[in-house]
Amino acid sequence: MHKSAIVIKPDLPLGLLTNSVACIASGLFADDHDLVGDEIAGANITFIPITKIPILILKPGSHSLTDLCLRAQKLNLKYVAFTHEAQSTTSYEEYAKRVCGKDINSVTLVGLGVVGEEKIVNSLVGNLPMLR
Repeated sequence: MHKSAIVIKPDLPLGLLTNSVACIASGLFADDHDLVGDEIAGANITFIPITKIPILILKPGSHSLTDLCLRAQKLNLKYVAFTHEAQSTTSYEEYAKRVCGKDINSVTLVGLGVVGEEKIVNSLVGNLPMLR
């Protein structure tokens, strides 16, 4: 069984927080057809595919997002690291220029998404508080 979670800085303004979560989710599930359903034809509407598993939205608590990201790498989880550098531009090309070749300690993480085997994801995020 798989599990997914997004850990986000809770002090972001609401618009930036929700944008971060949306961007992380889009990257996390972009190529994972096993975890995303198919389009569903309604009577006069087509419902878009959504994830087949829940996405927990968490706060980092006392952990740094950088440390959580490094742990996700060591656990071989699929992860998406979302940065202030991405959030502070409207151009994907500019974002790419800002982060290309940079070390994780040279960017400012504002969120992290992970997906993987439930037990492994729990070992990373199981003690983090829910975003409320």
